[in-house]
Amino acid sequence: MKSFLIILFSIQPVLLFGQGKVNGTIVEKISHAPVEYASIEIIMENDGTVIAGTVSDSRGAFTIEDIPFGDYSLKCSFLGFEMATPIRFSIDKKNPVVELKDLELTEFSQNLNEVVVIAQKSTYINKIDKKIFNVGQGLMSTSGSVSDLMQNISSILVDIEGNVSLRGSENVQILINGKPSSMMGTASRASALQQFPANSIENIEVITNPSARFKPDGTSGIINIILKKEKKQGINGTILANAGNRDRYNSTLSLNYNPGKINFYASYGFRFDDRSRYFYDNRTKTDLIIGENSYIYQNTNSSASPVSHLIRSGINWEINKKSNLEIAAGYTYMSFLRKENTANLYLNNVCDTTNNYTRYRHDDEYQKDVELSAVYDYSWDENHNLTIDYTYSLSQEQEDNKYSNQYIFPVNPETKDNTLIWQNGAENLIRANYSHPFNDDSKIDFGTEIELDRADMNYHAENLINSAWVTDNTKTNYFIFNENIYVLYATYETTFGKFGLIGGLRAEKVRIKSQLISIDTVIPNNYANVFPTLHTFYKLDDKNELQLNYSLRINRPEGDDLNPFPEYRDPLNVHSGNPYLKPEKIHSIELGYQLRENSTTFLATLYCRNIFNRMTEVSSFSNDSVMWTTKENMSSSQSSGIEFIINSSIGKFATVNINSNIFYNVIDASDLGYSNNKSVVSWYAAFNGNFNIMKNLMAQLNARYNAKSLTPQGYREPSFILNMGAKYDLFNKKAAILFTVSDLLNTYKGVTVIDTSYLKERMERKRPSQIFYIGFIYNFGHSAKKKERVLKYDEQL
Repeated sequence: MKSFLIILFSIQPVLLFGQGKVNGTIVEKISHAPVEYASIEIIMENDGTVIAGTVSDSRGAFTIEDIPFGDYSLKCSFLGFEMATPIRFSIDKKNPVVELKDLELTEFSQNLNEVVVIAQKSTYINKIDKKIFNVGQGLMSTSGSVSDLMQNISSILVDIEGNVSLRGSENVQILINGKPSSMMGTASRASALQQFPANSIENIEVITNPSARFKPDGTSGIINIILKKEKKQGINGTILANAGNRDRYNSTLSLNYNPGKINFYASYGFRFDDRSRYFYDNRTKTDLIIGENSYIYQNTNSSASPVSHLIRSGINWEINKKSNLEIAAGYTYMSFLRKENTANLYLNNVCDTTNNYTRYRHDDEYQKDVELSAVYDYSWDENHNLTIDYTYSLSQEQEDNKYSNQYIFPVNPETKDNTLIWQNGAENLIRANYSHPFNDDSKIDFGTEIELDRADMNYHAENLINSAWVTDNTKTNYFIFNENIYVLYATYETTFGKFGLIGGLRAEKVRIKSQLISIDTVIPNNYANVFPTLHTFYKLDDKNELQLNYSLRINRPEGDDLNPFPEYRDPLNVHSGNPYLKPEKIHSIELGYQLRENSTTFLATLYCRNIFNRMTEVSSFSNDSVMWTTKENMSSSQSSGIEFIINSSIGKFATVNINSNIFYNVIDASDLGYSNNKSVVSWYAAFNGNFNIMKNLMAQLNARYNAKSLTPQGYREPSFILNMGAKYDLFNKKAAILFTVSDLLNTYKGVTVIDTSYLKERMERKRPSQIFYIGFIYNFGHSAKKKERVLKYDEQL
């Protein structure tokens, strides 16, 4: 590892200086708040040629270097804002550096009936420590769920069950507005993302090597979901409604009122979905002593129609020019009735039937999440900033399962059993961050966090015996998981010439207590860690840039992973956790190259992850027919790969994004009794394109192919999905008709294979993924100030 780092750092070139440069900051005129992602262009005064451009960072700051001596003007733009007049300046030997501080952008304040606005944000922005995908232009964001939306994001994969992975690893941390959320736990987030409306999302940040400011959880990094937050002055709103096949419906109402220094916002989303599933499980078990086989065939049909309600509201108060307070609340409720039948067929070595029965399931289920948050931001002396925030989140989930078993061979009376599963999770998060810029090129941040988590898991089982329900004490259990994390961190960010870096250090003290209430046992686990991070870049010129990043990360087991009590949802498949699981430690390093050429951006990233104490699922037979799946730590695994991203505009006709990832994975599962090393080369490729067919008509095409991937006991088969959509604008773009279709070719399914000496198994999961939606969206409202002029402009970052 040390030699690898030395080689990589040695290719970072030495500091060079151009003829001249421009430094500046972009702020919003009224609030004086920094504007991130604003587009800046340098234009020659004599002929109007654009010679350079960039976007502003999180502080609203920008730097453009290697500007030849001459006379120029600077233009700045951002969606919904404008600069009053271009800024004119000159660069020469006496003035090689131009400082343009606090360039003000003014919000467009014209009535929507009086203006035609043609504007687009860049769909993809690459920064030193993250990639930002602005998803508002995607048609899937108008009708689909967040899970559907993520299928179109570079580096992210979503399988048939909604499980999310980043660069091939499902151990990824998902944040909402930069903070953990109870609904984004490993066990519940697939369901939550499948019901979360995509039209509530502003952008998605992919952070594969997070800085020390972020919680270091997740093998592959962080997916940060940024929710929309309207701030236009006056009263504004959006109404969206969609209807789809198989009785699918969803709608959203968003409102915003901003009279000046106080901004009120609220939204309500409703979603009625279809979640039918088909599961086929074929097993061949070999008795290694006598050499005979036995066969099990299991087919499951499941139907459910979840109903979801999502409510968000908040207030943002600009107390004065130095301080700002925001209070927000969110509530999500999902309920559904799942009906399921599972046919089970057992055959012996000569394929004679030994058992044949069907198990029926009637599950009345609900899940609700509540989140309350407050953020106070205070700045003084223009160089000091203090942010304090508190978030409380509560998650409750209940499954009321009622089962019956009907026996075909041998013939036996019907049996019935019930299980009631209740889970409750609560999280308190307190954070404080102090930021001090030394100048326009460097700053330091100090912060502290306290995270207090608790999860209660109660499992009650009963059987019908002689017309009376009797508690099954062998399956009834109660488990409590407590985790407290105490954090101190610091980061330093600087740029000098063409070189820049963000270095950080994060120290954590963790206290974990697993309480097995049913057997009166407590298992503590306390540890401390220090996590270094480093992000660097070097601009070869205005078009070419190198990046080198390193971070030490951790993947902590959650409550479900540690709960040793089994869940008996399916008699043939039993799942349980492992209270002695150790957290994974991950060393992650990346080397990236970026080329910007006119409207095209090309990014190539070489990455490597070394994982110690890797957690994995392991399946084995507990008797002749029941497969028990739990989690274990294996020795280690190494994965490396290269990722390519191309984002380009083809005139005004189309914008395309092509993403491909090729990775090599080596697994050492010798601690679990398997071969010392297993390796595989896997890859996936994705295409996303927006096409302007005519003035008011836009079409969209998304396709993704996932190649074969490795598991400790087998592999996953390839998969392919193709999505299409179209949007036709009405009433000067105040409204639009939408049409989308997911999985156009009906090819999407998930197949997992276990291939060991004693077990051959093929599991196939399929859902009705060919989904059609037609919808209508309408934007209404007016601004507090009105102008009579008509503006027409086309802004492309």
